[in-house]
Amino acid sequence: MYGRLFTYGRKKLKYGLIEAFFTWLESLEVLLFLWALADYYNSQRLGFFFYLIIPVIFLSIIVYRFLFSEKIVQVWSNSAIKEIQKDFLNVYLRKNNFNQKISALIQRDLKAITDLNSFYALIVPTLIKLSLTGLLLIIFIIIWQPLAIFIPFLSIILIGLGMMALAKHGDKENARYINSFVHMGERFLDDFFEMNAIIMYRRDRAFSADFHRDSENFRKRTMAVLAYQLQTLNILDFAIYGGIGAFALFLSFGTAQGNLSVVQAIILFVLDADWFIEFRKSGYFIHVMKQLSPTLKHIFAQIDDKNSFSSQKKQRTIANDIPKILEITINNLSIGYDKPLITQLSWSLKIGHLYALSGQSGSGKSTLAKTLMAQQKSLAGEISFSDKKLRFDANFRHDWLKRAIYLGSEPYLFSGSIIDNLLFASKYDRKELIKIFDKFGLCSFVSSLPDQYDSQVGENGKWLSPGQRQQIAFGRAVAADKNFYIFDEITSNIDHENAGIILRAMKRLAKEKIVLIITHKIEDLKQSDQIAFITGKKAVIGPYESLLKNSPSFKNLINQQLLLLKGNKQDA
Repeated sequence: MYGRLFTYGRKKLKYGLIEAFFTWLESLEVLLFLWALADYYNSQRLGFFFYLIIPVIFLSIIVYRFLFSEKIVQVWSNSAIKEIQKDFLNVYLRKNNFNQKISALIQRDLKAITDLNSFYALIVPTLIKLSLTGLLLIIFIIIWQPLAIFIPFLSIILIGLGMMALAKHGDKENARYINSFVHMGERFLDDFFEMNAIIMYRRDRAFSADFHRDSENFRKRTMAVLAYQLQTLNILDFAIYGGIGAFALFLSFGTAQGNLSVVQAIILFVLDADWFIEFRKSGYFIHVMKQLSPTLKHIFAQIDDKNSFSSQKKQRTIANDIPKILEITINNLSIGYDKPLITQLSWSLKIGHLYALSGQSGSGKSTLAKTLMAQQKSLAGEISFSDKKLRFDANFRHDWLKRAIYLGSEPYLFSGSIIDNLLFASKYDRKELIKIFDKFGLCSFVSSLPDQYDSQVGENGKWLSPGQRQQIAFGRAVAADKNFYIFDEITSNIDHENAGIILRAMKRLAKEKIVLIITHKIEDLKQSDQIAFITGKKAVIGPYESLLKNSPSFKNLINQQLLLLKGNKQDA
């Protein structure tokens, strides 16, 4: 399972290896410096080796840190995590029943995927450093003191035997802890939602006693897991620090016998201590990965679901599936369910214009949006793009979502930072994304936040205002870089200032993409280049002033909005 993690981000793997190598090189520089001091103390001079090697390594590290480090650090990690997120999300993009419950589940799993950063950014570099330091240690031991090689090996064997002895006990304690945790969570939710009934039937004392008993059981299970973890750390520390001490004694004995010089003993000791410290780190990281393994299995099970199309490993390119959308043509379209809501709609949407869809509630606007997103079959007519026809099968829908995106009035934000929400759907990096948002005039409010783009949003953005949440959701859609955008009443439930920011950004986006907004707001309609107004199951199409003049129904809708605005001003 862990080997599979290396299959992600392969194109960026070289950056991870470079980062790990230079991290190791920095620790090697310290070793060489100590070596040089010891050699100078011993012989009162430095050899040509130190005059050449130390400056070269030092300059290499300086050049890397100042010129390349920022471009390389976590590039592999971010690339791999994005690919895992993409495969995982593809499973849910094929489903029509996407709701807040599923969003919460996805959020949990996406959080676990993000936690894999510890594997790519910490564990792998540590293992590489461990391997390189170990190789160097073995070479020097074989050259200078061959018998000393048995001490590190015996320490590793001791660690392995200790861990094996505790493994079964640890698995049982972890299983009990997880079961207790799940039970407590379910118990809390049940009691919370049934609180009125509990009080009404005077069962609160009994439920309180049960809850106390379950809480005590959870406390005991938690303490048992902590005790197990402390036992593993004790074994690890005993073997590691005992091994370092034994190695130091062995080197001291070798030096006293004249088999080792003081310089050689210092080098071997520093290498051995550095290697054991890295080994201890890797032990902690492996423990972290072990905790993540159940969720990781779940994520890969979702990706490999035989019923999902993502598991079929169809290596198709976007260009072959859905070409870039430059125009969408709606020809004599009728949509609805048992009865048609809109009939004989013909309309052409192109890049460079902001289009609006309007009409009274229940007129079929949202149904048309679903049809344009390939989620709701039409009753008659067709929709075409780039000499191809829109289809309504699951395969096509998945490919269409690579080019089209829908955003409603109540978007879902994932727990994490603002930049986390923006980046997970984006092909851009952080700097590129911020430049794009500056161009669109989006998310300027982050400059007033203490952590700016790293500010936490809370579950579903609860720590932000509705307008700020909508800006982030809109920005996330822009960052996804689609060809066709549908925005359904996204400015209807937010304040005037944020609505204005988003409207200006939509007009800017319409210069490069096909943008359709579903709205009843006067300002949005005025700013649109062309409006399709649904009335009597038909669409009247034209600019704002033309519809106001020629469509009594449209004029009536605008008058209703004006009266509503006037009433709100009087109330204020």
